[in-house]
Amino acid sequence: MTNGNRTRIVTAALAIFCALNVIGQQPVVGDAVDNGLRFGKYEVGFRYDYSLDASRKWEPWPFKDGEKASSDRRPIRLAIWYPAEAGPAERMPFRNYIEPIAPDAYYAKLNDVMKVYDMWSNNGMFDKDGKTIDSLLKFQTTALSDAKPKKGKFPLIIYCSGWFSRSPDNSVMAEFLASHGFVVMTVPQLGTGSTVFDFKVSEERIWTQVNDLKFALDRARSFDNVDAERVAAVGFSIGGIVVLWLSQIDDRIDAIAGLDGSYVFKEWTELAKKGVTRPRKGFPILTMYRGHESLSSNIDLMFIEALDWADRSVIEVPKATHGEFSDEAFLYSRLGYPWKHSKYNTVSEATRAYYSVNHSVRAFFDAVLGGDQKTTVEDSLRKPVGAFGLKYRRLEARK
Repeated sequence: MTNGNRTRIVTAALAIFCALNVIGQQPVVGDAVDNGLRFGKYEVGFRYDYSLDASRKWEPWPFKDGEKASSDRRPIRLAIWYPAEAGPAERMPFRNYIEPIAPDAYYAKLNDVMKVYDMWSNNGMFDKDGKTIDSLLKFQTTALSDAKPKKGKFPLIIYCSGWFSRSPDNSVMAEFLASHGFVVMTVPQLGTGSTVFDFKVSEERIWTQVNDLKFALDRARSFDNVDAERVAAVGFSIGGIVVLWLSQIDDRIDAIAGLDGSYVFKEWTELAKKGVTRPRKGFPILTMYRGHESLSSNIDLMFIEALDWADRSVIEVPKATHGEFSDEAFLYSRLGYPWKHSKYNTVSEATRAYYSVNHSVRAFFDAVLGGDQKTTVEDSLRKPVGAFGLKYRRLEARK
């Protein structure tokens, strides 16, 4: 293939991703594994699920005088991506992630609180640029809102974002994984109350999120399209500690992945240790971390190396900063907004690093959960590691 033809194919693929709304065709980002994301054979459905955790209390809502506020149960909003049937719907705009329709006034209050926080976060990411924020809200995702689930049961992946992350953080990864045969689910970080978003890192706040995810897993077991015997969790930044602790208290978690997880940061390793109380022999852990030479001074792998009861896959992503383990660079690239981390890498390098994370996470979960391919973790990771020039080490569990 000539360079000219290759360029035309890549350009066409990107155009399809941004504009396609014909059901039955899946968008392709890039023309090969090493250039982008190739979505899988499944359409991607998305829906919200609302429920109440009666085991935990919740601070009163900021209701007006005379309005009733139930504070004896904690509201849980699940965002769920899943393999779906093709149907007569258009791919939903990004706005649907931020402005969902609530089933009643009580959950509408929850959505209002989350929207305020999400828009604050988006405005921070794009410097309050109104035109870019409007483009973000109109941006066409690959998901079909409330689409009919594909028949069958699929492995479940629970996602936990980092502190101060938007509630639809890493939605691109969730869509990508769902297209390859996984149900992906996440819960926004609500903190301990409805009116105060205090995201200072502490044991209490981490356990709050751990228990939110545990409740989500309990609820997901009742979903017809979820295979409750094949469950894993993935966390970005502090979410890496959250999913590690979750796996310590819930044996239903078969494997975890940490994406620049805080347990590899020198300042957080002591905190990470507090939730690790028992060995799970041979437990699979994928740890991916930033490899940019200017930002790696606080990386400390001694904590993960010391978990010698686990079967660990450790991957350094060259030239990556912290944000490349979320969908930040992807959105900057698609919206054409000037890349704010240009002193470290280009937006193309950052986006490529993000693609490498997506492919590696998929390969890992394919192996440990038996997704689209049945192979060892090492064999499954070989393709993305080679294609993206990643630095890989396997640390086997102590025999």
